[in-house]
Amino acid sequence: MKRKTIVFMSLLMSLILLVSILSGCGGGNKGGDGGGASGGGGTSESTSGGGEQITITVLLPEHEADQKGFITEETRKFEEETGIKVEMVRMGWMNVADRVMAELTSGGTTFDVIEFDNAWVAKFVANDWVVPLNDYMTPDMWDGISPSLIKKFSSPDGQLYGIVWLNEVRSFMYNKAMLEAAGYNEPPKTWAQLKEQSLKMMDMGLCKYGTMDSFVWINGATFMTYSFGGDFIDKDGNITIATDPGVKAAYDYLADGMLVSKHWDPASVLADGETIGNTFCMGNIPFLPNAWPGVYEMANDPATSNIVGDCAVAPWVVSVDGTITEPLTLPEAMAIPTTSKNKDAAWEYIKYISSYDVEKRKAIAIGALPIWTELYNDPDLLAIYPHWEIFGKLLLTARGLIDVEWIDEFAVICERETQNIMLGNVSVDEGLRTMHDEVEAIAK
Repeated sequence: MKRKTIVFMSLLMSLILLVSILSGCGGGNKGGDGGGASGGGGTSESTSGGGEQITITVLLPEHEADQKGFITEETRKFEEETGIKVEMVRMGWMNVADRVMAELTSGGTTFDVIEFDNAWVAKFVANDWVVPLNDYMTPDMWDGISPSLIKKFSSPDGQLYGIVWLNEVRSFMYNKAMLEAAGYNEPPKTWAQLKEQSLKMMDMGLCKYGTMDSFVWINGATFMTYSFGGDFIDKDGNITIATDPGVKAAYDYLADGMLVSKHWDPASVLADGETIGNTFCMGNIPFLPNAWPGVYEMANDPATSNIVGDCAVAPWVVSVDGTITEPLTLPEAMAIPTTSKNKDAAWEYIKYISSYDVEKRKAIAIGALPIWTELYNDPDLLAIYPHWEIFGKLLLTARGLIDVEWIDEFAVICERETQNIMLGNVSVDEGLRTMHDEVEAIAK
């Protein structure tokens, strides 16, 4: 943003004109339409009241909230209430990721609030790229925001670095009409039961396959590993891919489901989230054990679904023995770069956008999952989204991706070897050993 000279009404008219002329010679009008950041965050401009007006630049991925104008509307309200001007920069997630990484590694000062993905915590903290928020947090925020979201964006020493703007907890969704047609009173709690019910439905001609998930990147593999009580790394940071019995059991199940019993849809190997959601909503599979929240809305929209009224959410996570209660969570947060020149103003924006009232309005407007625990008991929201009572309970025990600086390298290796195992190119033991050795090498 460029400076606009302050004009005091008490000056003589000749001086006003002179100052105005000089301002025009100095560089023109206040720039930006809210979509660009070339001027950089951290510059300030004068106001007619004689004080400095702070301008912050916010970089976040595009979201449904943008399409419906919610974020824009709330940002304008924030500007009116605080006097802080906000320049919003919104683009696709991959473009945002590239922009954030380029900015942080170069020490740039363009942005005051940035996208902070759940997979970036260890890397960003280790490089001192983002500001600890503990001293900014209010008691209400500590007490009211879901503990799992606080934990996900905190370092091991208890420093919090991000406040979630996009909450996503996975859940087990199923087609209750198919379940009833097969003679079952409730969906499976264990993977063995899911296999049994899937095979029966397949034999009855109700479906071609029983279940599916996406194994592009690491989300599907991580969910399966957790659900069998396994871990890719232990609490001391040691790689346990080839030694943890839970990891082995998870991959044995996947290999069996793909290659032997064949109750797992083979499209899972390369399917993206949209493909999985569409397959379920078309009524082609009965079980989606790692579904994201938006699937429910898709399933109940006649424009995108053949199973309107038949999608249900189980109050548990499918697991090896029916006792594991850790669904996968993949939230995205807002953070303040250490290079920001307007950290206090940046926090004011984060606090406003993540506030209880704004979160409730967002939930009503676009169905976004709140970050405040109590909103899952809110009668206004439950009247619209009765299944959110289940989501609220799942969120309390949800678990994110592993927190390591080498998450990107791990994802590439994990994706490749998981797909090799599911396709039968290598045995489970061979694939896990390759994954283990390569990850161990990058972790050193």
